[in-house]
Amino acid sequence: MVDIYNDALLNVADAATYIAMPASTLGSWRKHEAIHSIAPAGHGLPNLPFVAVVEAFVLRSLTEAGFPAKRVREAAVGAQKYFDDPYGLARPGIGHDNVEIFIKAGGDELLRARDRQQAITETVTNFHDFIKWDGQDPTQLRLRQFGGSVILDPRFGWGRPVIEGLNVPLNAILELWHARESMQAIAEEFEMERDVVERLIQDYDRSAQRAAA
Repeated sequence: MVDIYNDALLNVADAATYIAMPASTLGSWRKHEAIHSIAPAGHGLPNLPFVAVVEAFVLRSLTEAGFPAKRVREAAVGAQKYFDDPYGLARPGIGHDNVEIFIKAGGDELLRARDRQQAITETVTNFHDFIKWDGQDPTQLRLRQFGGSVILDPRFGWGRPVIEGLNVPLNAILELWHARESMQAIAEEFEMERDVVERLIQDYDRSAQRAAA
């Protein structure tokens, strides 16, 4: 069974591709300990546990929502302090309303992450559409750039992306495509629709381009 905190599953380049963000930014977050990492066994080998990929997804989402880096850092520190937990960013109590980043303190009470003062807001965006938890532990991450059909789940494929419901590794599809198999042949191999295979490949290519930016 995979340890989501201590087993290195992905390297920075692969994780950046899967969550569609520049690898240089993700590498900087790892270097400055904004996310957790593990010493790799060698150059280019996995150094991110599953929890780190979830942390990176939350940071990326907050950044894309328009929060400046300083506010995101304050939120990360605030979540860690409030939960008394170095993995505070990966817990289910983080949300935002595009103006403030919040911590759910219990019940419906919200605290501003930057100063942990009580806050009132009508609409809070959280990450429950993309992250599943078992208690406080993240167990699955849905990759939104693939239209929600691709997940990272440590129970399958050693935490690499699989097609939800089919448990077909995304890499298996990509390997056949890079071997110049036709999309129709790939679709038949995995009992999928051709247009689904085409969309997955296109979505992956866009994510890879963004990671290389």
